[in-house]
Formats: sequence, C-alpha cells, structure tokens
Amino acid sequence: MQLTIANILKTLFAGGFQTNSPAKILDDEDHVYIRGDVENRGPCPGLNALANQGYLPRDGKNITLPQVENALMTALHQSKLAASSITRTLRPLCRADGTFDLVDTRRHNVIEHDSSFTRLDFHQGDNYSFQPHMFEAMINDADGGPVTLRSLAKTYVRRDKESRAAGAPRLPLNLWFVRMVQSISVMNTAQTGGTLSREVLEAVYIEERFPDVILDNPKPRTILTQLGNVLGMMRYVLFGS
Repeated sequence: MQLTIANILKTLFAGGFQTNSPAKILDDEDHVYIRGDVENRGPCPGLNALANQGYLPRDGKNITLPQVENALMTALHQSKLAASSITRTLRPLCRADGTFDLVDTRRHNVIEHDSSFTRLDFHQGDNYSFQPHMFEAMINDADGGPVTLRSLAKTYVRRDKESRAAGAPRLPLNLWFVRMVQSISVMNTAQTGGTLSREVLEAVYIEERFPDVILDNPKPRTILTQLGNVLGMMRYVLFGS
C-alpha cells in the first residue's frame, strides 16, 4: 500500500472511491485469519493481510477500489483522505471492469519497486516472494531492540546500497516518495508508540495478518501521521543519529 503527493492532491479535488453501494462491511466472524494461497497474493503484506482476514475478497480476485478504501478505513482506522489517496495508487492495475487481482500488484514499478525491505528486486527474478533472510536483516538493524524510525533509516540506506550493488537501476522519480512511505507503512499502521516489536512484525510480514494491537487501536491513521513518520525516518537517513 503506497502513497504519493500527486494522489493526495488528486483525492483532495476528486474525492474518494465510496459509492452509493459501498463495499459490504462484514461481521466480526468473517474476519477470522485464514492464510490464502500464495499463488493468489502479491508483494504487499498489507493487502494480503486484508484478504487473509476477510476485509477484501479472500481469494484475492476481482477486488474493487471502493472495497480497498473501505477496508483501509474499517480495519486500519485510516482517515478518508489517507485511505482514498492510497487506494488511488492501485488504479493503474484495474481492468476495464474496475477490478484487479492481488497478483496484479506484482507488476513492476506500479506499487512494487526495487529496494524493498523484504522482497528481491525485479531483475533478480522474484519481486513478490517474502525473503526470511531479508526480514532478519531488518530486525538486526535494530541492534537487539524494537524496530524504530532510526533502525528503519538504517534499513533504508542498507537496502539502497544492496540494490544498487546487485545491479538494479535507479528508481523512477515518481517512486522515490513511494519508497519512503512504504518504508514506514507498518509503523504508521501500527501506531504503537514509535516502536515495532518482533511479534507485530512477524504477524504482518510472515503471517500476513494484522494483530489485534493494530485492529483494536482506534487512533486515526492520517496523512499527517504518515508524513510525520516519513520525515522522522528521513531525518536519520540524511543526518544520522
């Protein structure tokens, strides 16, 4: 799930994706975690988790933009502007009937991009499968403590160097901001006081599941909280600790 300044501005002027027949808000029993078929999933653990927990179609197919917007607002307590702006990034993946499948999010340089924290680069042949050793490297960047904006900055710099050393081209200009937002997306989604425990990270990245500490936290996730986390991380990227 990504965000760009252009999509924020477009949403401000054009509005969101809710319709007169909004996506069905399912009962609690419909949100039991059931891991979906990896063949029907994409590289974004957040979208995969929403499907695994029934906030999006569990088979990961024929998803509409209003469904995504509704899921972000309902499950993750995102503000209307934040949910609509993130949802808008998925529009290039939609077919003529306005739907997309989670596997469509594997398409390179739409929302998937090189220098991911837990996925290989496109030219390495598999840009969507979770890589356990990359997850452990992100954990190790926190030097034995919880993951913080400071440790995410360390991961951000390390992955940029690794990606370039492996032969990946420079990211297109429009994906620079996307990468920054992606880097802090779990931090912003969790809203757990600026730290992420290993348990939360394993739930999101490995199980592709949003734990109760996220789902039951009603604190609004807004554009301002997202940008605040981006600026906080980039301070460490640019100026160090």
